[in-house]
Amino acid sequence: MKKKSGKKISIFYFLIILILTSVILIIYISNIIYVNKLSVSNNEIKEEIKKNMQINNMLRTESEKLSSYERIKSLASEKFNLSYRENSVDEGNTIIIKKSQLK
Repeated sequence: MKKKSGKKISIFYFLIILILTSVILIIYISNIIYVNKLSVSNNEIKEEIKKNMQINNMLRTESEKLSSYERIKSLASEKFNLSYRENSVDEGNTIIIKKSQLK
């Protein structure tokens, strides 16, 4: 009786190799899916940051416009009848107010 020279792979080892390969592929594919989800989330956050920066710039511009000297001057004169005269400020005099006068 002669033995065949070719080695046969047992079914048990074949199944173990197949299961290990399947597990490795599943882990690899799940990592790819997870990275893709993170990438989508990252892009959404970047877009939100970009929109917020545009809104901040718009609000900053609006704030500067509303706090400009000319606008405040016109509102003061229209609503409160206040006016600014060049020589109306007297520098060098100190005004002292007692605490009892504030109440």
